[in-house]
Amino acid sequence: MYTKGMRTVEEQIFNSMIQQGAFAALFVWMLFTTQKKNEQREEQYQKVIEKNQAVIEEQAKAFGSLSKDVSDIKQKIMGNGDEK
Repeated sequence: MYTKGMRTVEEQIFNSMIQQGAFAALFVWMLFTTQKKNEQREEQYQKVIEKNQAVIEEQAKAFGSLSKDVSDIKQKIMGNGDEK
């Protein structure tokens, strides 16, 4: 996210590069657009990571519950096997 001060600096750099030639101007334009796209991509990655973390936490809780259920079943089987 750019602030107003950064836009002024960017405009100054961009204007000076235009005076240096078309290739310099194209390079600066490409640099800024690439940087903006990378920031957007990074925000999307962070959202995906947060969603994945939530899923992992839910699965960890489910596995904990499943482990307890398996232990309970095992105790019942072992306990019932001794009584027969």
